[in-house]
Amino acid sequence: MSTVVLIRHGRTYWNAKRKMQGQVNIPLNDEGIAQAKRAHDALASHAFEVCYSSPLDRSVTTARLVLGNDTVPIIKDERLIEHSYGVAEGSCYKHIPLYYRFFTTEYGYAHHPESYRAPTGGETFDDVYRRAGSFIDEVLTPAARTYGEILISAHGGINCALLGVILGIPIERFWSVKLDNCGYAVLDADGRGSYKLTDHTPFIDGTM
Repeated sequence: MSTVVLIRHGRTYWNAKRKMQGQVNIPLNDEGIAQAKRAHDALASHAFEVCYSSPLDRSVTTARLVLGNDTVPIIKDERLIEHSYGVAEGSCYKHIPLYYRFFTTEYGYAHHPESYRAPTGGETFDDVYRRAGSFIDEVLTPAARTYGEILISAHGGINCALLGVILGIPIERFWSVKLDNCGYAVLDADGRGSYKLTDHTPFIDGTM
């Protein structure tokens, strides 16, 4: 049996400005660094043996701060990168008319992910579920047969996809398991593809 801790990166200044980061490489701000250090303390009972991270700096930095040492390998995997929002990346959530189009029925991102139409260059929710499933099948499940404690450091959207695949959550309820910055979920893994959610920080309103 293996323990898997899935954590969302700490806060960035684009989080603070409510900009859509997607796959833009935005670093942690001071608050995000402090959040990751607090997460290190909260997870101190876990003796992590390996970490898988999104290649973006905000996730890698969070992983290093949570681990607190340089002895645990951090393996970057492109499948853990955030949901791509294409031409919408860098736009403010409150920008009109993009905000209206992106979050209401035309795009459906926040309220109706099952009917979401990705902006040019962006990914659908099905796309994100597929790469989450690929990571779970090809990396995480085999790793659970080798390591006792695994850390995964990634992003709000892809973490919802990972939990969605693991827990069988349909796309309609994609945001029901959204973690706040440096929020985490703990799962037991049997190494045969079976997972059980055993603990988590509060899930937040994922509609914004």
